[in-house]
Amino acid sequence: MHYLIAGLAKSGTTRLFSQMKEALDKTSEDLPTFFEPDTDDALQSILSEEGSTLTKVLIGRVTEQNRPLEDFDKHVLIYRDPRDQFISMLLYLFYDFQVSGDGDSYVMAREALSAKVESPSSVSTIELYNTLARLVGRAPIAVFKRLHEVQRAYEARFTPFMLCYENLLQGDSLPELSAYTGLALEGDAEVPTEYTRVARSRGFGEWRSWLNADDLAFIDREWGDNIQYLGYALEDSQRDLAIDPRTSLDYVAQFDPR
Repeated sequence: MHYLIAGLAKSGTTRLFSQMKEALDKTSEDLPTFFEPDTDDALQSILSEEGSTLTKVLIGRVTEQNRPLEDFDKHVLIYRDPRDQFISMLLYLFYDFQVSGDGDSYVMAREALSAKVESPSSVSTIELYNTLARLVGRAPIAVFKRLHEVQRAYEARFTPFMLCYENLLQGDSLPELSAYTGLALEGDAEVPTEYTRVARSRGFGEWRSWLNADDLAFIDREWGDNIQYLGYALEDSQRDLAIDPRTSLDYVAQFDPR
């Protein structure tokens, strides 16, 4: 049985990977696992393996054009509120500084983040993202709308089992997911050591502490259709913002390359 987990980056794919691996380890010795392959040759090679395999792919690095994806036996697409996924992606940009070793740019990025944490209502999260993306050499905010479109096309092409990240956290979808996969899934699992940098808040709704009025106007205009398609409500009411340093400044400190 070839199991496949797909999702956008920072949508809970690693958490689900850990849960499914824990369940499979109880039934399979030396389970072959594959973390984020992104070529047809690599995917086809996995499908040639005998016995069970567990694979995680990131939508965006793979698309509806990767034909071997249709041959996996169990195919789960995990999705998350795009606003929370955006916040997690913003903070994970700091990992690029660790990879590049660019300490000077890390300091500039941390200062920009500190300004947001100290005065969240007056600093745009959209502008902060663009600042960080420029410092690490990534695409600006417009990339998210494109990724949403790729995910929709992926879903239409492969019709995977659709799993809501928020429901997974609360355990609401475990019975349906267990029935689909045939695995005895439990409510939580330890993330492998090599991927602990990925885990951050393990919660949801954090975007309400980050997005100011300008951010909400932009997001509702640009992403509103996709947010509602996935079953989330638009919220345009402004509230007092307060960002937790433990899941922002403290989290990115691990990526300081100095």
